[in-house]
Amino acid sequence: MFKIGEFSRVAQIATSQLRYYDRIGLFQPGYTDEFTGYRYYQAAQLPDLNRILAMKELGLSLEQIQELVQEDVSAEALRGMLALKKAQVREELHNQITRLHHIEARLQQVEQAGDTNQADVVLKELPSRLFYGFRATLPDLRQVRGHLFESHNLIPSRISKKKLSYLTVMQHQDSFTMKDADVELGFLINEQINDSLQLSSGHEFTTRTLPSVEMAACIVRVGGPDQSYGCYANAGHWIEANGYQIIGPAYEVFLVPPRPKRISETVCEIQIPVVLSQRRSLVLD
Repeated sequence: MFKIGEFSRVAQIATSQLRYYDRIGLFQPGYTDEFTGYRYYQAAQLPDLNRILAMKELGLSLEQIQELVQEDVSAEALRGMLALKKAQVREELHNQITRLHHIEARLQQVEQAGDTNQADVVLKELPSRLFYGFRATLPDLRQVRGHLFESHNLIPSRISKKKLSYLTVMQHQDSFTMKDADVELGFLINEQINDSLQLSSGHEFTTRTLPSVEMAACIVRVGGPDQSYGCYANAGHWIEANGYQIIGPAYEVFLVPPRPKRISETVCEIQIPVVLSQRRSLVLD
């Protein structure tokens, strides 16, 4: 048997926590000396303690844990709960890392204020194009990346690659938003596709024709979505400096699509429909 200090080292838990668990009747020593009050534990108690600590990591209260201990929740059920919590923590971590990248990108924009590379912007005419995709309101714009990953894997496995061109995303609302974003996502295609396909989310791919755009200010983004800030800012400076105004939602055309763990290799052309502003039109006339 182990004294409480020895058991705390074996179990990797503070003695104060062991004493508290004993006091509330959650986890008690294998033996307590009635004369000295010393607590003694056995190695055979470790699975029960680890079960309690696992449930604590799930975010359960001690009261809830006591109820589950009394119900003798199975290892299989606990494993399922831990797997779910693991997925939630991983998603939270991913979101925090993404948030950090966006903060760093915003700081970079602050540091580079006034240093715009307007030569990166090219004016293009966009012909009408066939598009195979879906349009939906997404609760969180960050869901776009998951849909891009799945589309990149699923659609080329079901549709001939000769028919598919670049993955493309459009955000249709008048202003930028992260919440309840009206998004259209899919592939530019080389010929009509009559078959409809569904993502795991239930969003259904169908074909439509995108209207032609007489002029679009285009700039290439290399890297993840956090790199968009600088690109859109440069495009904005160019549009203003050259007497244009924005007339519709931007197309984000992925020349190299985003892939898990290789986001930095993404190459995306941002195409912003524009027209000459009235002031510049009058000058030219």
